[in-house]
Amino acid sequence: MRLRTDSVSISTVLFTMALLCLFPASWGNALSGRDKVVLARLDAGLRPAAETMSYVGFASIAIILIGLIVLWTGYVKRKRSAWFVLFIVVWLWAFPLFMFPLVSALVRKNVALTFSETLYHSIEGPGSPRSAVESVLTFSLMMIGLLLPIRRFFGKREVVQQPVHPRSARVVGASLIGALVIMVALYAWIRVGVLYEIPVTDLSSTQRLPSPPPPPASYR
Repeated sequence: MRLRTDSVSISTVLFTMALLCLFPASWGNALSGRDKVVLARLDAGLRPAAETMSYVGFASIAIILIGLIVLWTGYVKRKRSAWFVLFIVVWLWAFPLFMFPLVSALVRKNVALTFSETLYHSIEGPGSPRSAVESVLTFSLMMIGLLLPIRRFFGKREVVQQPVHPRSARVVGASLIGALVIMVALYAWIRVGVLYEIPVTDLSSTQRLPSPPPPPASYR
């Protein structure tokens, strides 16, 4: 199969990258509930939750594989049914599982870290901030993959192709490549772990160290 350099093929690559980025987390969840050593260390009340996450992990792996098959057999050929399948994958699987907890926390203003602190801690090491940033980047790739070629899927398919203006095509291609490079660079930066300093004034009140106590009074 020969790929053309258009919005559909670019979206297919972006979607593939997003699904592959979600595979390690799904695989880790699938194995976490099957490790007897890990389960033995958990409290009795937490073991059912770990087993449930294992089932969710296996289901996520199946959805990722289905998404990849749909991408490279139907989506890349501009089949509208494939677009609807991936729309369901994004909004009924990826959003509730990876984005809804973050969006819910933002709506309720139940976020202890600022944006700069979240980015700092995501680079510093594994944890909730890194998972949140990776989820946002991955979901953004999926949304770009859905919206970028929407006119190619649902626009009028004319028999006679309109001439493509090389200058416009180059500008669009350069913009897409630039956005992709920025997102991939940010993802790689988070993984590499290059740290930066946050000024004390930018820290939220929950992250600031308490003021030192006053020195004890001297008695004579």
